[in-house]
Amino acid sequence: MKKIALVIADLELGGGQRVAINLAQALAKQHDVSLIVFKQEAIHYQPSGKLIYLDCPEKNSLIGKVYNVFKRAFKLRQLFKKERYDAIYSFMETANFPVAMASREAVVSVHCNPLKLLSFFEKILVKLTYHRAKGVIAVSHQVAQILKEDFALKKVSCIYNPVDLNEIKQQSQPLYQHTKPYIVALGRFNEVKRFDLLITAYANSKAQRQADLLIIGDGERRAALEQQIKALNISDKVHLMGVQMNPYPYLAGAKFLVLSSRTEAFPMVLVEALATQCPVIATDCPTGPREIIRQGKNGLLVENQNQIALTTAIDQLYFDPELQAQMRTQAIASIQHLSSDMIIKKWLAL
Repeated sequence: MKKIALVIADLELGGGQRVAINLAQALAKQHDVSLIVFKQEAIHYQPSGKLIYLDCPEKNSLIGKVYNVFKRAFKLRQLFKKERYDAIYSFMETANFPVAMASREAVVSVHCNPLKLLSFFEKILVKLTYHRAKGVIAVSHQVAQILKEDFALKKVSCIYNPVDLNEIKQQSQPLYQHTKPYIVALGRFNEVKRFDLLITAYANSKAQRQADLLIIGDGERRAALEQQIKALNISDKVHLMGVQMNPYPYLAGAKFLVLSSRTEAFPMVLVEALATQCPVIATDCPTGPREIIRQGKNGLLVENQNQIALTTAIDQLYFDPELQAQMRTQAIASIQHLSSDMIIKKWLAL
């Protein structure tokens, strides 16, 4: 049994948080796991093992952010010295920076495309701090390549995010019942996810005559999306479902899922959809989707940010039930290598 610390800024609803929770649950089966967070509010996930709160919530100003990095690093260094963990893993930049400063034995993990999503200040911190870590984990091979080539990091490995196939199967039942066949999308309502592109693509499709579009999530662009839906006169067909703590029944009951992001790292929504045997369509954005989707086998990749291509793919898959059935049959086998047991071994081998 190892004593393991996982560090993440918060447990709000999000992909990185979901990965940390999945990893904690898998590790806690055989190890002593502590989950360390900086912010206690808005906890959407129930962690396995101990929960340690360091009381270092985020700051908005640049000076406050810089101060917070050093404050968090100081508190983490004290905690690590006291607890003497056998392994320390951190998730996303808000935790990675102070963890790398606090311990040279830590492993930091990158869950975004650092070229596309990090600020100038954050990119500098990556170069200044990540080389101190014992290792850097990228969640896709494309992200690993960026870290090596653009940030000159050497100790970089790729480990895909884990998925608990059995848990998702159990939580996906009973299927969500809708009045019509439906297509589903899921994510935070921000500019990166490009739900506006998806809504336009759907509105221009022939599939919209027969199937509704259900979008699960919430965020700062909700009002803009509602206005767009109204302007396109499809308010009776596009439904903003809000945040759902268990989205799996919606995925399992859908004709397919569509991801319209302009950039990702390793989109877990694609993996989780496939775990429910739901086919997927995704923009071939940097980075991640092309490392999940097997073209024509478990889903379709379309040119990034090409609305016409996305509309074409929606109609192609919707009106080809035989292709849908084939994709459902191959879905789980295509992500079997991402099962928690397989991924945990790679983390523990670091």
